[in-house]
Amino acid sequence: MVKALIFDVDGTIAETEELHRKAYNSIFSDEGINWNWSKKLYKELLKVTGGKERLKHYKENFNSKNYHLDINDISRIHSKKNELYNKWVDEGLLQLRPGIKSLIDNALKSKIQLAISTSTSLMNVEALFKKCFEIKPDLIFKVIATGDMVKRKKPDPELYLLALNQLSLRPEECIALEDSNNGLISAKRAKLKTICSPSKYHIDDNFEEADFICDDFTKDKLPPELRQLIYT
Repeated sequence: MVKALIFDVDGTIAETEELHRKAYNSIFSDEGINWNWSKKLYKELLKVTGGKERLKHYKENFNSKNYHLDINDISRIHSKKNELYNKWVDEGLLQLRPGIKSLIDNALKSKIQLAISTSTSLMNVEALFKKCFEIKPDLIFKVIATGDMVKRKKPDPELYLLALNQLSLRPEECIALEDSNNGLISAKRAKLKTICSPSKYHIDDNFEEADFICDDFTKDKLPPELRQLIYT
């Protein structure tokens, strides 16, 4: 018996990554740093989860001009990026993925517990739900596990294991919803059944281990097991 759904956020709840990319580039310009992340490059960088981790990875592996950025510089750039991203979210520049609101609303009506497992920050989660759901996420989700709560982000299973522990549920009592290969690996390492709906930046990812793959989260695209659970 499925008792809970555990949601990723970036790419799963909403197509957030393009807004993140634009925010990074805007802050690079403000900081006088001659970096510009194209869509093609950003798709490659998304293989590294976590914003600060991504910045560090780019500095060490892609950047031909050394700006001597230390951990404090990276943290400052990341914080400024999040502030700008959240401002744009508040201005309405982000939309939920098709079917996601109905899925969440009907799961709540069916007394299914909801949780979040995401490598993004709590600040970003709160901004998204404040604008797109007009409610604080902790009024929807029993558990919110974010990247600032763990040492190892996806594809490590730590975020999902944290969510399971706080839900006090076994993996077989939950379903994870993901959009990327890193998220899928994280969920499967935590022994979770996983539904994947590839987001735009992860459309070419490997989803062979997924239990079900769907174009989006509208009712008719969901696997029968989940559809029967929350729409009957």
